[in-house]
Amino acid sequence: MNDTLSVLASHFIGVIISSMFYGFTLAQTWRYFRTFSKDRWSMKALVAFLWALDTAQLALVAASIYQYTIVWQGDITMSSHVSKTFEASMGITSIIAFLVQLTYAHRIWRLSFGNILVTSFIVLLALAALGSGGAMVVKTVRDPLWDSTHVSNLPASSFYLSSMACDFLIAATQVYLFHKSRTGIGRLGGLITRLTVLVVNVGLITTIDVTLFLILFLVCPHNGAFLVPYILMSHCYLNSFLSVLNSRLELRELVDNDDYACPSIYTIASELA
Repeated sequence: MNDTLSVLASHFIGVIISSMFYGFTLAQTWRYFRTFSKDRWSMKALVAFLWALDTAQLALVAASIYQYTIVWQGDITMSSHVSKTFEASMGITSIIAFLVQLTYAHRIWRLSFGNILVTSFIVLLALAALGSGGAMVVKTVRDPLWDSTHVSNLPASSFYLSSMACDFLIAATQVYLFHKSRTGIGRLGGLITRLTVLVVNVGLITTIDVTLFLILFLVCPHNGAFLVPYILMSHCYLNSFLSVLNSRLELRELVDNDDYACPSIYTIASELA
């Protein structure tokens, strides 16, 4: 009984914070379409699709807490089960993370002039995270009791370790490519530093969230505290991705400065930032 109430409390807190994060997502999405209306249709379609998925994820977790507090009010038996809407939100979270990681892999492939080895590792880690996320959903569907969530720690750990490794490799590869582009010309180092700080900060958003979830899930799986960072995960991935897209305007202004005239930097600013 106490564990169930703790889980529902964490679920409720997660929905509240998730709604706040969604406000940032809306603002960044609006800024993207307003500022970069001339982007390729494929990129605009991807952003629109990710926003739609993120919207659906928030709607599902909100519908889930509605079921627990209104539809199943006072029903301890039903409240001890993971709702179908929350199970669906789990699948969407894995898909959003996978699509963002896959997009970064494609850009790294172009920035590295077709480096198959690094790109393949990133794609394999992203696929491993997607597969582990799917295993989490299947395990939850088969055994939908909140008290049984700790039993599925293998797929959950695999999902988050794969995600952490993938995010780290993406960030490290980008930083390496940035610094590889140094030529010692003028104030080029200032632009490289800005790009590096951007990538590291963006990567920290998802890394902190994933790490917090994994720690809470392994240390205290019964009280449901891990639900807060888990519910926020899709917002973290999408907001980090949109932050990179929306930073292009400032970076392109720096690139247009004669002091930064360097073909490799033009490539970075157009392909990644």
